[in-house]
Amino acid sequence: MGADSHIIVGTAGHVDHGKTELVARLTGINTDRLPEEKKRGMTIVPGFVPLILPDGQRLGLIDVPGHERFVKNMLAGVAGIDMVMLVIAADEGVMPQTREHLHILHLLDVSRGVVVITKSDLVDGEWLDMVREQAAELIAATSLKDAPIIAVSSISGQGIEELRQILQQLAAQVEQKPASGHFRLPIDRVFTKSGFGTVITGTLWTGVITDGERVQLWPSGAEARVRGLQVHGDKVGQAYAGQRTAVNLSGTEAELAPRGGWLAAPGLLKESYRLDVALRLLAEGKPLQQRARLRVHHGTAEALARVNLLDREELAGGESCFAQLELEAPLPPLRGDRLVLRSYSPMLTIGGATVIDANPRKHRRFDKGELETLAALAGADRGGQLLAVALRQKAPLNAAALAEQAQLPLAEISGALPGLCADGSLLSLEVDGVSYYFSAEKAEQRLAAVQRLLADYHRKYPLRSGVTTAELRSRALDGWSVKQLNALLALWQQRGCIRVNGQTAAAADFIPQPDAAQRQLLDKLLAAYQQSPFAPPETAEVVAALRLPAEQLSELLGWLVEQEQLVKTGELYFAATAVQRALELLRAREDDSFTLAEFRDALDSSRKYVLPLLEYFDAAGITRRVGDKRIISGK
Repeated sequence: MGADSHIIVGTAGHVDHGKTELVARLTGINTDRLPEEKKRGMTIVPGFVPLILPDGQRLGLIDVPGHERFVKNMLAGVAGIDMVMLVIAADEGVMPQTREHLHILHLLDVSRGVVVITKSDLVDGEWLDMVREQAAELIAATSLKDAPIIAVSSISGQGIEELRQILQQLAAQVEQKPASGHFRLPIDRVFTKSGFGTVITGTLWTGVITDGERVQLWPSGAEARVRGLQVHGDKVGQAYAGQRTAVNLSGTEAELAPRGGWLAAPGLLKESYRLDVALRLLAEGKPLQQRARLRVHHGTAEALARVNLLDREELAGGESCFAQLELEAPLPPLRGDRLVLRSYSPMLTIGGATVIDANPRKHRRFDKGELETLAALAGADRGGQLLAVALRQKAPLNAAALAEQAQLPLAEISGALPGLCADGSLLSLEVDGVSYYFSAEKAEQRLAAVQRLLADYHRKYPLRSGVTTAELRSRALDGWSVKQLNALLALWQQRGCIRVNGQTAAAADFIPQPDAAQRQLLDKLLAAYQQSPFAPPETAEVVAALRLPAEQLSELLGWLVEQEQLVKTGELYFAATAVQRALELLRAREDDSFTLAEFRDALDSSRKYVLPLLEYFDAAGITRRVGDKRIISGK
């Protein structure tokens, strides 16, 4: 048995051009396995067989449908291929589906392949040369422009061994897909097998899937356990990116794993109804109008969408631009995935797109800043992806949450985070021993907003020490936890951007200071409280006496409290000198206990004023209430 590789080779081409016969000649297996296929004599769904090369290497070979009615099925088959055999029948030459299949391969950037002219035994040499020239002209401006062209006959075997050698040479050029990354598998077939349960098949796009691990189905969201894996019909413990894989699932029904769905690591795939894309049209296509309705193909899935061209009203054939696709049904792509676009009616392949952001906000059209950001993201590496995710967040994320939002494995982003923090792209905050990350650019925007808020507050309330941190959180840092906020404020204070005192924040250079007119009012106000130390005026009386608005009086009283010239207890204010005098009277008593009435008489006051004063002493720990008496602490 030959050595397995992770390489998938697919067929493409017009119906009845001999793809299935070619596969049968190469592999000894007829991929028309369904009764309907045998009856019609055409492939309807992708067929899969192993292909043994001359050096013993074993590839996976997918035979895809050629009929125009089954282009969607063809897309499902070529979604994960590494190389292709573009089949053209010698007796018919290039046909409509030849062109469309080639367009799809070009849009998916399939660059390794061979053009196979089949049925060469049915034509003479001159005609065969003409078909060769036609094929060379067809591929000249596509991703397959360097593909060799070979004529074969599946009946006589002419050219088959040479084709095997070409496929072996092409396979040697294919880079093995990395095993890193979350695993994803687009489902192209699902069935129930007696004694086994649900089995799905597809080409593993990324990562590694292991027998026994938990997986999740999209779009149902149902979770299941892998209870068996096969690659090329052989039972394996693991399957790797690039391998054609059959997955036996435990704990789910076949109805929850439809063709067109996905199998992936739990929590990886998110519903996307809007995609930022770099869109390009085929050169021979008609112009694409703003808000045109399209068919979007992703892996084995399809959704209708409206296109929102971000910098123009019309995209001409052969041109590219940034756009948003507004999907009518959700798809689960990740950044960098390739999409194939077909017109709504008639159903023709018109272009392709590369996903830049699978979870964007709605963009304004013709916005220079938005377009510049998309251009930067289009070429971004792992670090750029993390920054893009961080820019979307209202609050910091820990590494695990950031990885989930970026749809990347935690192990892959952990190495990028220190560098992004070191170069000032990300801000790192430590909270309870855990690092949280936030966009440094967005943090500067938040700082500017906080500084504006503080400046406005200080102008409005020049006697107040600052804004409460709770108010800052609700007005400028919504979504931040209290601990995250405190860590950020401490960092800003360390940098000299603001000043924090307990639960109050102020501008770094702000010092509460009354002006001359306020100073005169403060002196009058303090004198009023000092004049009646143990029967202080109520605020309504002060408002009437000084003819002050209630809000202004509140500011003045607050200032005197902060300056420790007044003490507030309950709804009353006492001069600090009066509170000190009352404390001295308490400590001068011979007994260490007293009643409210005794204290009232000592102050020559009334219960209305004495009770709030005693409650103040209780709260401060100076006195302790026991029944009808109070005990003086420390005596």
